[in-house]
Amino acid sequence: MVIPALNYNKFITYNQHNPALQNSESYIADKILSPINNDTLILIIKQNPYNTSASNVLQFQREIEKLPYVSKVESPFSDYINFLSDIFHNNSLASQYVEKNGLKSIPAFIKDKYISNDNSTFLIFIVFNTSSNYYLPNGEIASQHDYPQIEKIASNYFNSFYITGNGAVLYDTQRLTSQSGFAFGLIFIVLAIAVGITLYSYKASLLTILFVSISTLIGYLGIVIAGLLIGSVDYIVNYTLTAVLTGITTDYLVFILSMYKSELSAGKSNKASSLETANRAVKTVLISGFTVGFSLLTFSLIPGFLSWGIVLVISVLITVIFIVTFLPSLISLLGKKILGNVKTKENKPIERSFFYKTAKSSVEHKFLVIGIILILAIPSILFFINLPTTYNIQAGLSNRLLSIQGLNYLENKFGSNFIFPIFIITNNTSELKNISNYLLTIKGITDGFGPFLQGNSIVNNNISDFRIGSYYYYVLYSNYSPYSDNAINLVRHLRENGDIIVGGLTSSIIDQQRINGVYYPLLEILITIVAALVIGISFKSIKYALISISGVIIGISWSTVLLYLISTILLHQQLIYLIPVILFVILMSLGSDYSIFIISAVEDESSTRDVREAIPKAFSKTGKIVTSLGIILAISLGVLALIPVGFLEQLGIAFIIAIVLDTSVIRNFYFPAMIAILKNLKKIQ
Repeated sequence: MVIPALNYNKFITYNQHNPALQNSESYIADKILSPINNDTLILIIKQNPYNTSASNVLQFQREIEKLPYVSKVESPFSDYINFLSDIFHNNSLASQYVEKNGLKSIPAFIKDKYISNDNSTFLIFIVFNTSSNYYLPNGEIASQHDYPQIEKIASNYFNSFYITGNGAVLYDTQRLTSQSGFAFGLIFIVLAIAVGITLYSYKASLLTILFVSISTLIGYLGIVIAGLLIGSVDYIVNYTLTAVLTGITTDYLVFILSMYKSELSAGKSNKASSLETANRAVKTVLISGFTVGFSLLTFSLIPGFLSWGIVLVISVLITVIFIVTFLPSLISLLGKKILGNVKTKENKPIERSFFYKTAKSSVEHKFLVIGIILILAIPSILFFINLPTTYNIQAGLSNRLLSIQGLNYLENKFGSNFIFPIFIITNNTSELKNISNYLLTIKGITDGFGPFLQGNSIVNNNISDFRIGSYYYYVLYSNYSPYSDNAINLVRHLRENGDIIVGGLTSSIIDQQRINGVYYPLLEILITIVAALVIGISFKSIKYALISISGVIIGISWSTVLLYLISTILLHQQLIYLIPVILFVILMSLGSDYSIFIISAVEDESSTRDVREAIPKAFSKTGKIVTSLGIILAISLGVLALIPVGFLEQLGIAFIIAIVLDTSVIRNFYFPAMIAILKNLKKIQ
């Protein structure tokens, strides 16, 4: 298993396209623009270009052009030489003039492209011979690969500069994440310590490290199997895979060991305790594992998420089979040694248990409890449905990153839309001048260039410079951030014109929003249905499915409200659009674990007791385990919040809030009250 698992990287793809977007306007635009849409880095030189040595800049350009994957390097100096060369028809003479006179009498259209209005900054564009969507075998894009060398060379030529662009941000983010690698190791340590404290056994801590490590290998093996079946696996699935496998492995390990310890504490022999644990725990874990696995398989029904569902279901099912076979065998083989000394407990009154008291109170005041929870839940659910999010994955990236500082500086000097312009494409060649006039009338467009368009003026230029096959293109700039509502409304207005195709970041966001608006709710509905079906069929009761699903949904809605407030008020970040859907998927799948643990205990107790006594009794047995598991998982996955990357920060905080609320409030108050109501309803019927 180890050797195939360690080769999982060969099946990872960093260039996964969503097939649902292939007919979208932005996708069509990107395809047409692909010959010119090359990967690019922007070198921001913080000095007056009119006082800068042209020879120095041109020498820098020649050195950079020798790097692998670099296609060309553009600066105001090299563009000025090309301009003069076209006039003089003598490149040598043009070069001599610029090297001697610098940017004297530079044309406005070159100045506008490269030089800030206050002349304090100029730009150098490093263009690569690969598209911005092409990934090298090591998972890097070309600009990311060359970034350190470019940074080193630039420091030999310029005193003060920034490098920004997609490759620079990716490189800096990866470097920051690797520096925060302690957080990922901390997850294992926190898990081990927390499990050891919960079970009062250092051996349980060692078992946790062993089992979580093996489940991680199983996850990699799942990637290999999925890769063999479907060809490649989207690299982003690793985030969800790690969270799910860490969660279920810890849950099942603690659940089985707790049950075994409970049997020993009751005075039973090792053999009797082992058999009882194997009989009861294995069934519960199998039901839970199938619920989690087949819930996550629904990912495969969503375009662009095929590999997610395949990897997750394979990894979860293999992990579950491993745990229910290996752990009971280990218990049978080692006996009490697996935990250490286990003392027989004195029979203390269960009425003194906190979980017994909360469950009994919830049963006695069931309608009041449900009423209060629903009053808080309804507005939260409505907020979750209409949750404002951002598609800016870079939101929340640390300002310590030089590439982010450069991006902010660039936006300040050249405008917020400079690095992400709007592209207009048309094959209506007879209307090019009219289209140029039309574009200048659009509110929000500040300037641009294209056929007959230069800055904010109509000119007679060489329109062939803007030709790609049978199409002509325009590059437009606005004074809006590409992620803002104003930019989205502007691009939507442009897309209403049937003579043009609109591309660029904002256009792709509009298409992504449209697709996500259809498929994300569908994914959430499918996962909910599958989880409900497995629980309903396993316990032969749709009521238990209703309780479990409704409880998880309420917990998710509350968590999202709190996360939104923390993110916007304390972190000053917009909520990233992937967070709610990942939170829903993880909570709906992992939440089924806790539901099944509780339902199994309630069913056992209900067979011999009145429901009003059976429910508190069941919760007195499972409450500590479920709450401990919740705290363990919340702390462990919450370690992600220590990594200063907005997406991981938000994900870590989301896990902490959601799991703590779910295991402390939903399980201890909502569940007993709902079970009491539905059990009484069944009795009346």
